[in-house]
Amino acid sequence: MECTFVEGRTPATLAGVPPDARAIGIAEGSTQIGRQHQQIFETLLATQNLSLISRTHVQLELRPGAGLTATNMSSNPLYLDNEAVPKGEVRRLLPDQVLSFARLEGASHIYFLQFSV
Repeated sequence: MECTFVEGRTPATLAGVPPDARAIGIAEGSTQIGRQHQQIFETLLATQNLSLISRTHVQLELRPGAGLTATNMSSNPLYLDNEAVPKGEVRRLLPDQVLSFARLEGASHIYFLQFSV
């Protein structure tokens, strides 16, 4: 998955981040995503948004013949395209879909980090 949007960064500054610091590799089996598992969040995010990424935020499962799924492991907001993924829910991920991390601001969720599948 490649990071395509970071709040507060222009597309040019994001493109200037080394590829390995803005992408998460997905291996066959289970991959956990969160502050505890990848250092890229510290590279990409401002301090105020870093705390909104849970230690284990999402669990990805890549199985031959079954494709890629994502389970929201966090109570922090997570979206697939523009649809909320409640904690504990599983969604199938398809190429070019967007996985978004969000924060609550007033009554709205604001995307601050997005990855393209």
